[in-house]
Amino acid sequence: MIPCSIEGVSTRKDKTLKVTIETQELPPVKIAQLMSLWVNGYGIMCFKGEQFSHDEQELINSIKLSAEELGAKTPSERLRNTLFVLFKDNPKGFQTFDSFYLHHMEEIINMIKRRLDNRL
Repeated sequence: MIPCSIEGVSTRKDKTLKVTIETQELPPVKIAQLMSLWVNGYGIMCFKGEQFSHDEQELINSIKLSAEELGAKTPSERLRNTLFVLFKDNPKGFQTFDSFYLHHMEEIINMIKRRLDNRL
């Protein structure tokens, strides 16, 4: 938990909010932790005008959200979207994205099966 203040709140076109926070000077370890969280892009922010109690801290630390709940894409959604971009860039003779997707998913599945066969 990092002490901070809300510097600004603004609305966005998609009806979401942009919240700008400012921290006091932080030790390098806290900066590194915060930056590593920021790289992921999604998380949970709790703000209270006073210290959180021990019970509140435990509750906050116990929260586990799925990628969907955090607004992030699941790994399968990311793979499908990446394959779609690849299809748009170079369809490799496939007429539809569905056939392109099925072909490449089968290639990925077979690659993993080969790895499993090679481990024996």
